[in-house]
Amino acid sequence: MKIAQYGTDSTPSLSSKLIGTDTSDSNATKNFEISAILALLNENTQFTPVLSASSTINQTPSGLDVPLQISFGPAQGSSGDAVMIDAAGTITFNEAGLYLVNGYGNVERRGSSGGTTVTLFRFLVNGSQSSSTKGFELATTDVMIPYELTTPINITTPGTTVSFEIMRDSSGNNGGGLYTHTNLGGWPNVPSAEMNIWKLQ
Repeated sequence: MKIAQYGTDSTPSLSSKLIGTDTSDSNATKNFEISAILALLNENTQFTPVLSASSTINQTPSGLDVPLQISFGPAQGSSGDAVMIDAAGTITFNEAGLYLVNGYGNVERRGSSGGTTVTLFRFLVNGSQSSSTKGFELATTDVMIPYELTTPINITTPGTTVSFEIMRDSSGNNGGGLYTHTNLGGWPNVPSAEMNIWKLQ
């Protein structure tokens, strides 16, 4: 059967219909509402956790203008897994696909007071910076700033690496970093850094 060519609707709605083949009814040609198609996609689309890692050590650069790669605890995974991470904090995506990456850092300044520290943060893909540099200014000690980044990443090339760095910029003094915090109320301690990744299945 040949379907005639019709005009294009530039503003479809959820009740708009598409022509398709119903394989459960002898391949009959039928109309399907866009809302039903979206519901079907939502029912069959899910993000599966593929990595959960956190660090329990303080992470502080050795001096001004010296980058430090953020680590997320012990190495996890292997080349047979969708994602693996080494002890230095380099994440390797072994499978192509769409991933959701959630990174957390507990930014703080400890030690001597006086002046302002400028702690910078950046995100790297295959060793090159991706997106803008983020920064924190802290003029006092013992102030925790939770920084959390959630972003989708479309991996087209297996073997793509992702890493994160912090740096104490020389526009401020030599202080600031990622610190753990020991809690006394019975809850788990605050990690210095944490990484969680999900893959769209």
